[in-house]
Amino acid sequence: MAISVNTPTEEIQLMRQLHGELHLEENGFFRKVTQKDSKLNKKAAESYYSNWSMKKEAELEDNQNFVDGRREQAQNMTNAFYDLVTDFYEYGWGQSFHFARLYKGDSFEENIKRHEAFLALKLGLKKGERVLDVGCGVGGPLREVVKSSGYAHVTGINNNAYQLERCVAYSQKYGLSDYTDFIKGDFTKMPIENETFDGVFSVEATVHAPRLEMVYGEIYRVLKPGGRFACYEWCTTDKYDPNNVSHRRVIHGIEEGNSISKLYSTKECLAAAKSVGFNVIEEGDVALVDSATVPWYYTLKKPEGLRGVLRSPWGRFYTNSLLTFLNKFNMVPPGVLETSQLLNSAAEMLVAGGELGVFTPMYLFVVEKPLN
Repeated sequence: MAISVNTPTEEIQLMRQLHGELHLEENGFFRKVTQKDSKLNKKAAESYYSNWSMKKEAELEDNQNFVDGRREQAQNMTNAFYDLVTDFYEYGWGQSFHFARLYKGDSFEENIKRHEAFLALKLGLKKGERVLDVGCGVGGPLREVVKSSGYAHVTGINNNAYQLERCVAYSQKYGLSDYTDFIKGDFTKMPIENETFDGVFSVEATVHAPRLEMVYGEIYRVLKPGGRFACYEWCTTDKYDPNNVSHRRVIHGIEEGNSISKLYSTKECLAAAKSVGFNVIEEGDVALVDSATVPWYYTLKKPEGLRGVLRSPWGRFYTNSLLTFLNKFNMVPPGVLETSQLLNSAAEMLVAGGELGVFTPMYLFVVEKPLN
C-alpha cells in the first residue's frame, strides 16, 4: 500500500478498505473498480503521480535528480502503482502480467504459459525443490512453474497486500496451496534466511527495484550455492540512443507508465548480476522475431482472442470512453480514469519501443551462484 501504516494488520485493513470485497471472477472488472474507496484510491493516485510531476523530463539531457527521487520512493511508488493497476491488468491480461514470444498458430494463453514453463526448464526444477518467485504479482507464473516442474514448491514475495491476498485466494481456488507460500516484503530487503532456495526466478518484476544490484544481491544471498536464477528483464537495447530525444520520450513513457525508476540497458543488467557474484550460464534477448514468431508488441497492437480485444487499441479506447462517462457522473472513484489513461499511454509507448527496437521486455539471463 502507498499509505503510511504502523503495523501489517493495519496495512491489511487499509487494503481491504481501499479495494473492498474480494472478487476472483474474470468478468468482475467494473464491479472491482467501482467498489474502491474514493479517498484511499485518490490518495494512491496522488502518491504515484507525485513521482512524475515534471512533464517534460524526457526532453532533459540530464534527469538524474528525478531518477534519484524515484529511487528513494521506489517501494511506495510501486505499491501505489499496483493498487491502481492490478484490476486493469487482470481485466486485460488474466493472472499473468507479462509479455511472451508469440508463436504463430498458438493462442496468447498458450504462449504465456510456455514462456513461464520455460523458466522451470532452464532452472531444471524437480518435485519438492524450494523455489522463489521474486515479485510474484497475483501468482500466475508461480502457479504455472509449480505445475510444469512436477510440483516444486514455490514461494512468492511481493510487497503489495492486495496482490498477495489474490495470490492466496487463487492458490486455494486451484488446489495449489500445498505447493505455494507467499511472503509480504521488500525484495531488496527480503525477510528470508541465507541460502534458503534451490532456485529463483522473476518475470518482468525486478525492474521495479531502485537499482538492479540491490535485488540481485538479495537473490544471491537467499539462493543456495550451485543454485540458479532465471529472469526476464525489461531493458533498453543497443539501438537505444540516449542523445535522441524521440528515444528518450519513448523510454521515459515506458518508465512512467510502469513504475520504473530507471531502465537499465541489457549490458548494464548483466553487469549488475555479475557484480553481486553470479556466474553467467546464458543470456540473450528472446524478443527477437524469427520465421515462427510475430513481434511481442502485437500483444497490444494486433492481439488475438476475446481477451485480446480488451488489450487492443479499440478495446482500450472503449474501456477509457466508458470510464470517462462513468467518471463524469461520479460513478467511479477518483484515480480510476487517470489510471486508464496512464495505461493507454504506456501501451502506446511500449509498442513504439518495440517498433523502434530500443526496448525489450524479455531479456533472458540464467546465472548461477558458485559452489565455493
